[in-house]
Amino acid sequence: MQYDLINMLMFFLIYGFLGFLLETVFRSIVEREVVVSRGFLTNLFCPLYGISGIVIVQIFTWSEITINSRLVALIVATIGSILAVTFLEYSTGRILDRVFHCKLWDYSDLPFNLHSYICLDFSLAWGIVAIILASVIHPLMEIAVYGLPEIAKLIFLYFAFSILITNASYNMRRMYHLNLIKL
Repeated sequence: MQYDLINMLMFFLIYGFLGFLLETVFRSIVEREVVVSRGFLTNLFCPLYGISGIVIVQIFTWSEITINSRLVALIVATIGSILAVTFLEYSTGRILDRVFHCKLWDYSDLPFNLHSYICLDFSLAWGIVAIILASVIHPLMEIAVYGLPEIAKLIFLYFAFSILITNASYNMRRMYHLNLIKL
């Protein structure tokens, strides 16, 4: 299905929030204490997960439309999602580290890592997340998003993006004053 900009932005926000929740729960379980996931933004949102969610959905949709065999489409979509999201994770980690001197994750202690930004374990985990997202979560989110009136979506988007832009501006200014960003 092709999404218009309003619905695509809604999915971006939803998946950015759900990814933040998933990471927070995962880290809390691993560290055996409540850990509120930190990120470049200081609210309940992670843009990397929002973008990744949209990319995964688009890859699965494209695979279902173009490949006749359901099993082959699932395999291609899963591998494509793993590669795409791993690339996004690597690029984001590298940019945050180089530009902002901010390393939000470090996989150096895990085997098969590349420059500590990505590793095989988490890349494979993205494959599992991709299958669950595309076959369970996204169909439900699609119903919820398309069930909302357009005016409600617009109000929500203006409000949410105002908060995100303000938050990003605040964090960049704070990092600039801490001499973490050199402009």
